[in-house]
Amino acid sequence: MDTEKFNADIAQNTSIESPEELITIYYNFPASEGKPNLQITKKEIDNKVFEITLINNDVGDDVQGAEKIIMIAKRIVNKWHVKKISRNWKCHPGRGNTDWGTQSCN
Repeated sequence: MDTEKFNADIAQNTSIESPEELITIYYNFPASEGKPNLQITKKEIDNKVFEITLINNDVGDDVQGAEKIIMIAKRIVNKWHVKKISRNWKCHPGRGNTDWGTQSCN
């Protein structure tokens, strides 16, 4: 999902309290697959502008081993505006990049 669509989806949502909650909503992990083991960090890089990183080291895929999402978002009054979203992943050994990258696993 691109930033424009996600911003439209959350435009009227005033209940998102934290950067961690924002990126979790974006990640949208299916409830039917249990609770993921996510690592979420945030860093305030400017006044109310956050770099939020979500890492899932157990994607549960034969090819892709881990997924990372980096989001830049600004808190404006009681709403959020996402400026940028980037995705990276690690492949299982022998399936492509074992370091973070954007190349597809095979």
